[in-house]
Amino acid sequence: MDVRSAYNSGLTGFQNASAQLSTASSRIANAGIAEIGMTGNQGAPESLSSPAERTPISLTTELVNLKVAEFQAKASANVISTADELVGTLINTSV
Repeated sequence: MDVRSAYNSGLTGFQNASAQLSTASSRIANAGIAEIGMTGNQGAPESLSSPAERTPISLTTELVNLKVAEFQAKASANVISTADELVGTLINTSV
C-alpha cells in the first residue's frame, strides 16, 4: 500500500466531512428563515424565491448529517494517524 494514497484518502475524507458539516449547519441555520418566509410572519425576506429555499428543512435529517460528518472526520483522522504511524515504523525499521 502506498502511504501517499492513504494520506490522500484521509485528507479527501476529511474535506468531504468538512463540506457536509458546512452544508448541514447552513441548512439548520437557514431553517428558521425559511419558516418565516413560508408563514409570512415577521416581514419575510424577499430573497427566498427559489423552490429549493422554500422547501421545509427536516432538522432531524440535518442533525443526523452533522453526526455522520463527525464520524467521517474521525475515521479520516484515524486513517491519517495510521499512515503517519506506518511511516514512522518504516523509518525506524530502515535505520
